[in-house]
Amino acid sequence: MRTVIVSVALAVLLLIPPSQSIAEIDEATVEAMWLFDDGGGNVLEDLSGHGRDGDLEGGTEWTDGRFGGGLKLDGSTGEVVITGYKGIGGTTPRTTVLWYKTDRPGDQRLVCWGANVNTQKYHVRLHEAPTALRVETQGGQLFATEPDLVDDEWHHLAVVLPPGSTMCHDHLLYVDGVQIKNTGGNNIGVNTDVTQNDVEIGYNKWIKHGNYAPGTFDEVAIFSVALSAADINAIMNLGLSGAASVSAKGKLATKWGQLKSDSAR
Repeated sequence: MRTVIVSVALAVLLLIPPSQSIAEIDEATVEAMWLFDDGGGNVLEDLSGHGRDGDLEGGTEWTDGRFGGGLKLDGSTGEVVITGYKGIGGTTPRTTVLWYKTDRPGDQRLVCWGANVNTQKYHVRLHEAPTALRVETQGGQLFATEPDLVDDEWHHLAVVLPPGSTMCHDHLLYVDGVQIKNTGGNNIGVNTDVTQNDVEIGYNKWIKHGNYAPGTFDEVAIFSVALSAADINAIMNLGLSGAASVSAKGKLATKWGQLKSDSAR
């Protein structure tokens, strides 16, 4: 199935004019990439080549995803811990992307790292009311006031920290490929800690803020670059394996820069 998706994705990319090619991502910027196609067991494989596999804990269930497989968390004990990987620190540009669906309202921790100190926490999560996309830095928050995501439908979420950013409200929030302009929250600094806590998907057992995620995850990735809207839409439409051309063996077979060169021919 992944081979078919990659083949179709390459065919689509060859039709993209050079001026619109996706070019922001290469192997050096992919910090971690989890496709959730494992289908069983207690390990979530990282396909970035960095070996940042996740350990499943608590109430988890392999299920169908948006592309291939997915992982459903029970909202009370289920999460994934990326042991030994502590995320992206300081004010370094970054992008976090994922597919997620839930039918339950309220605070839900999605991808979390950092320390429980002002400016040093980094949590991508869902806001309390409405249940919309949010990023927070402990003391600082940027949350979307729309759309509410409690509809048991798949939504593609992306949070971007652009180059030169120092404040929480410098983030860009995307839902289903569209940047959300209606936002709120307190605006304090960003200085993410990468010395204490491992990255987690679905909760933050080290800090224990907020609630477990009661929903299903697919295609989570962290990049050490601020992706453009075009990049985010390519990932949303083609899937990570299509957009980044990941081989069925779990290696980055072709860099996005190479795809750009191919599309220009």
